[in-house]
Amino acid sequence: DGAMGSLYHEKQVQLLCGVHALNTLLQGPYFTSEDLREIAAEFDQRERDLMKEAGVDSADFLRYMAEDSGNAAVDGNFSIQVLTKALEIWNVDCVPVTDTTHSEALMNPHAEMAFLCNLDQHWFAVRKSKTASPTVHAEAAVCGDGGWWNFNSMLPAPQPIGETYLSAFLAQLRQENYSIFAVRGNLPGEFDRFGEGGTHGRWVTVEEAACANKESDKVKAAGRARNVASSMLAKLGAGGWGTIAV
Repeated sequence: DGAMGSLYHEKQVQLLCGVHALNTLLQGPYFTSEDLREIAAEFDQRERDLMKEAGVDSADFLRYMAEDSGNAAVDGNFSIQVLTKALEIWNVDCVPVTDTTHSEALMNPHAEMAFLCNLDQHWFAVRKSKTASPTVHAEAAVCGDGGWWNFNSMLPAPQPIGETYLSAFLAQLRQENYSIFAVRGNLPGEFDRFGEGGTHGRWVTVEEAACANKESDKVKAAGRARNVASSMLAKLGAGGWGTIAV
């Protein structure tokens, strides 16, 4: 039963969303920041060697050496080539999805198995899991099929994406200028584990994920209500209490 399975999730730590995105994509604590830093260092060395060929006194080389790594930031952000190289270990490819390149992934996203999404310094994974939400993926859950999930590390837990909403979800990301990469190949099998996993992760049930997201929504709603009340009080204070009494 897909609803009885578990989902691996990592919550945001520093700017390690590249690590979180890879691990939630693979559904387990497969990579650490140290692993990705090693790959980034290899890319940096290759780039330095290429720049040296143009001459160590060239303006481009001197400028390059003065810059920070383009593959790994000090705070933990990693480039797409680092993430792609890491996935090669699993014979998994990441292909950019645009209006002209691999656009079929946007036209028929259900035929894909997963996506990596990036905006500025934030990465997250969206993928189909054998675990289904009995409400959002009701039909799939009955058939024993899985469902699509948003594993954004900024969320308290994975959020289910309905079959009919997947295309609109990806289209919205495109409108917000996200870069989207279709993930192709053979992802490792999913574990039916529960509890802690790795340094930053945890396997959760569908019910646990739903409760965590519901609680987060309550906190956000309460925060919005407080902001509205504070704004109204500020306006009343600016206008003077006498304006209410009239």
